[in-house]
Amino acid sequence: MLAAATGIEPRVTTGLDTFRVEVDLPSELSAAAHSAVLAALATADRYGHTLNRTAEYVWAEIGREANVTTTESPDAAYRALLGHTMTCTACRTGTICPDATKLVRVWRETRR
Repeated sequence: MLAAATGIEPRVTTGLDTFRVEVDLPSELSAAAHSAVLAALATADRYGHTLNRTAEYVWAEIGREANVTTTESPDAAYRALLGHTMTCTACRTGTICPDATKLVRVWRETRR
């Protein structure tokens, strides 16, 4: 989602308990791209913005949770969310999308 919003390939690191995704922010970010970045960050467990002398980037951390409470896998739920946000006009323009909201909820539930 961050790659789609910024046009920049994110850096991904994995830890024992989390996945961390970081993406540099372009010098110019349209209002739609800004909304898409915020929507992507909202799906994370923790997120932030870093600005220093040499870089400006946003980061998101997603926890690995062992207990899955639904029959759908977290990967399948995330792929469904990602597929939707890549093709949905509302999501791509930063408009609130009720379908994306539902897909985020499903994805979060599969990670519990």
